[in-house]
Amino acid sequence: MLSVVETAHRYMALARAVLRARRAAYDPFKLTWILTEACSQRCQTCNLWATDPHSGPDLPTIQKVLKANPQITWLNLSGGDMVERPDAPSIMEAVTSELPNLALLDFPTAGQDLEATLAALAPALESAVPRIYVTVSLDGPDDIHDTVRRSKGSAARARATLRKLQTIRRKGFSAVAGMTLSRHNVPEQMPADPSSLLPNQLPLDSIHLNLAHHSSHYYRNLSDVAPPVESTQSLIEAVESGRKKRFSPLAFMEARYWSIAKKYLKNGDVGGRCGALRASVYLAADLTVYPCSIFDRPLGNLADVGYSLRRINTLEEAAPTLAKVDARSCPGCWSPCEAFPTLLVGLGNPL
Repeated sequence: MLSVVETAHRYMALARAVLRARRAAYDPFKLTWILTEACSQRCQTCNLWATDPHSGPDLPTIQKVLKANPQITWLNLSGGDMVERPDAPSIMEAVTSELPNLALLDFPTAGQDLEATLAALAPALESAVPRIYVTVSLDGPDDIHDTVRRSKGSAARARATLRKLQTIRRKGFSAVAGMTLSRHNVPEQMPADPSSLLPNQLPLDSIHLNLAHHSSHYYRNLSDVAPPVESTQSLIEAVESGRKKRFSPLAFMEARYWSIAKKYLKNGDVGGRCGALRASVYLAADLTVYPCSIFDRPLGNLADVGYSLRRINTLEEAAPTLAKVDARSCPGCWSPCEAFPTLLVGLGNPL
């Protein structure tokens, strides 16, 4: 359960981890972990479902990774759809019991199985993790979402899951709709009412936007998923202007994220170094370590270094990959998984 002392301890652990990441590489405070590539959806922006998706590590292996990395302060459990794993509640219980410094836990879901989502979330809600964040994917109005997801009724199921999650009253917990902007749901010509492109029946404060990206090792998608620039910027501005003004660290970070995202949309460059392999790292379903979700440059397998993230510097490809990241010789992106940790450490885009 939450306590003031425990919450302060975990936030202080996160602050110390951020400072360590500012000073040196290979001690990331955020881990993005793909627990399964399996998903019930057949999205146009992602091709995992068509490429023999990996089922992910078994529970004993997951426990080994957690035990080897008690320093983790921010964990993103992703997929595929993690909640569709039958053992998702056991995984969440292991996460919350084995990571004493975990301050921020987040995961996305397609929202297609309400009961599975609630079961996976339950151990986290009962834990001492102070900040828990769930994103339910909704890629526009129901008809557009169902087309993007190639699944009739998908939007209605996702909205039902989101509504239920938003009834949960637990300090530090929030659930929002995550809309991925791509060429499949943002037209070249913006309609007179930009809100007609947004999910049905949701206030703007419940909708969080992100940009579709190409990734050969994660999404395994085509390179032309990016949304059209001008209409995307118009949609972003419409959402920003329609939201209530908030004054919080998260609101500040989001504002900073989108100010740079607009620059990225225009010229494909964020104007600074990335925090990959310093602030954050990406772990695939087969435990292959990558700098991030976009750069297809495997360092090696985490099992080869005793499952410890603090030993990834000993992997053969670690040094040359970090050199490429620092030299900005990577594909370039502004994916939230890497962007928010990068903003925290202030690399190239100081706060």
